[in-house]
Amino acid sequence: MFAKLSAVSERFLDLTLDYVGSIPFDENVRRATRKQQSLIQAFPRTPAAVAIKQLAKKVDDWPLTMSASGNIEFFMERLVQGVMG
Repeated sequence: MFAKLSAVSERFLDLTLDYVGSIPFDENVRRATRKQQSLIQAFPRTPAAVAIKQLAKKVDDWPLTMSASGNIEFFMERLVQGVMG
C-alpha cells in the first residue's frame, strides 16, 4: 500500500514520502473500543499499541518547521489547525 501511495505522490504531487512504520491488525482495538478506552490505555503491551507508541516517538522526533514552504505543507498546516483549533 505504501509503495502505491508513494508512487502516486511522486507522480502527481512531486512529493517523496518516507516509510516510517505500520500498525498491525490487533483484535484488542475492538475490545478497547467496547471498553470506551484507547488501545494504549486498555492494552498497552499489545502489538498495535506498541507500534502506535513507536510511530508517535518517531513523529515527535521530526524536526519542527516554523512555516510552511510548499503546497502540501500548507494543506497539512491547515488540516492540523482545523483539528487542533
